[in-house]
Amino acid sequence: MYTHPTPGQGHQHSQNLTPATTASPATGTGTTTGAATTTGADTGTGTGTGVPQAHHAGYAPQAIPHQPPQHPWPPQPQTSAGGSPTALLGLRSAIILMLGVLVGTGAGVLTYLAERNAAAAILAGGAAFGGAVLFFHTIIAT
Repeated sequence: MYTHPTPGQGHQHSQNLTPATTASPATGTGTTTGAATTTGADTGTGTGTGVPQAHHAGYAPQAIPHQPPQHPWPPQPQTSAGGSPTALLGLRSAIILMLGVLVGTGAGVLTYLAERNAAAAILAGGAAFGGAVLFFHTIIAT
């Protein structure tokens, strides 16, 4: 329900009050409501609800303006000085780990084919992976 501000709040009202009419959305016919509109210098153009637009200027509920989030979601990848995204691993590290995986997989497959024991093949592959990573880390230049 809309209440008029008191004259002490800075609004001066004309004494000529008339009942407001609003259109019914279903039938398109006007109905008289209990709200009153003012006539004279304070009327405005109206908002369709029987309340002058001048009254809406400072007293109608206002939506909060859209504020962009402080931290975008999902997080954006960090970029280098050139603007391209930075890599999780450097090229050297990726090559060393890839070669370690290849050596470990080869050792595990060969062990499994020789002994038909999955546990022994996994242990042999892990040991070969660790040894290969240390070996390639030593011989690949930085």
